[in-house]
Amino acid sequence: MRRSISIIVAMSMVLSLCACGKADVKATTAGTAAETKTEAAVKEKASETAAEAAPEEESGLPEGPVEIQMWTDFNVSEEVLQGVIERFEEAYKDLNYTVVLDKFAGSDRATKLSLAKESKTLPALFLSAWFTTADEVHQGNILDIDEIAQTAKSDIYPSAYDATCINGKSYMIGLYQSYFGLLYNADYFKAAGLEEFVPEDELEIAAWKLSDFQDKILPALGEQFKGTEKYPLGLFAASVQADTHMMNWLSMYGGQMWKDGRSNSGSDENVIKALDTMKAWTDAGYTNTDVVTKDGTEVMPDFQNQLCAISHGQYTNYVATKGKIDSGEIGKFDVRLASVPVEDNGTDRNIMASYIYGACIMNNGKEDEIEVAKEFLRWLLQDKESLKAINTAGTPCFPSIAKATEAEHPIYASYEKMSGNLWDFTGNVPGFVETRKDLFPAIQSVYSGEKTAADALAEYSEKANRVIDEYAQNSLVLNP
Repeated sequence: MRRSISIIVAMSMVLSLCACGKADVKATTAGTAAETKTEAAVKEKASETAAEAAPEEESGLPEGPVEIQMWTDFNVSEEVLQGVIERFEEAYKDLNYTVVLDKFAGSDRATKLSLAKESKTLPALFLSAWFTTADEVHQGNILDIDEIAQTAKSDIYPSAYDATCINGKSYMIGLYQSYFGLLYNADYFKAAGLEEFVPEDELEIAAWKLSDFQDKILPALGEQFKGTEKYPLGLFAASVQADTHMMNWLSMYGGQMWKDGRSNSGSDENVIKALDTMKAWTDAGYTNTDVVTKDGTEVMPDFQNQLCAISHGQYTNYVATKGKIDSGEIGKFDVRLASVPVEDNGTDRNIMASYIYGACIMNNGKEDEIEVAKEFLRWLLQDKESLKAINTAGTPCFPSIAKATEAEHPIYASYEKMSGNLWDFTGNVPGFVETRKDLFPAIQSVYSGEKTAADALAEYSEKANRVIDEYAQNSLVLNP
């Protein structure tokens, strides 16, 4: 029914973080050849006259003009998002629907939402990460879109679909996901005699055993860097930025940070053992010495400037680092991807945490806007060119999109092999974002010697569970 218009897209962003991640501004604004192609392609598309027909069935849709707001902190270029909007507007031009884009930094998200709630000016469309959106669901600010999600369920990875459900209902259409694991400098590994841990295929995600990581990799890198300012592994505890990296390591012995919808860190001996191990790594000289004052956003620049051999990282960090190398902004080195090693009751396995980024409908009380926003999601699920464009910010949530773009993005195949090793770092607990504020003071107290790992994590879990209980009691979803 519609004529597809190919859009060549690439990434113009970088996260030197994770979870609520602060973007690396230099990486975001760096002009790469890929960005130039993206902008040129989108401008060319905008100048064309789209020949898409109006929807075949328009019954039940509000008559225009209807204008809706789309808010997003996606690390997708504004040109790409605007191109998607133009395609939608052209398809629905007979109904006179328009979408106004408001793209902002993730650090501004909480303030913008708070002000919008007070002034009753919430947008109809909200594109963001699930871990931050879930709390809005419990507050009644995100609408159930289960009926729409069901139509696409067969073409969404189960890990992406299940993570965005609460109480059996879907509240987000996952568009792309970012697997959070490790980046490492393969040149440093080879120089330290660790060639056996570097796959021949540069796109293969390394899967090390935890015993090898502790007994061979860290000691060899530590010996190589002795007497220099360089360090093997980046750890940090100054703030919640990139907190998922520390939670990955807290899971290295198979411990469960969340269980039955509550914080379990203070009760799980394997989580406690993991924090003791992290402290031991630092004491042995295998990490930066300033863990207490180091921010997660500071580790990636250290890695890119070859001050450390192993950093936390996800797809965008990988792409941005390679882009900086290609542009000459940083020195050349062989950057690779790795998963986090886990030893669970004598069994070796590897994990990565997954961030789901998707689209939601906000409960702004304006029925016409809500209906148009829902129609936008229905249209988007059918418009493969738009899905391809948005999905280049991470690995696709849709197997069909991954397959269609595998030639352009061969790294997707590597990530797909890890799809069964993902874990939900949020536990999908109510109030997750607020629980994070108490995790890093707990880690700091262990590193400073003020508390044992057992005492620190027990105190953290007690505080986290008070938050979870409060959110659960006040949840409009759990208590309809």
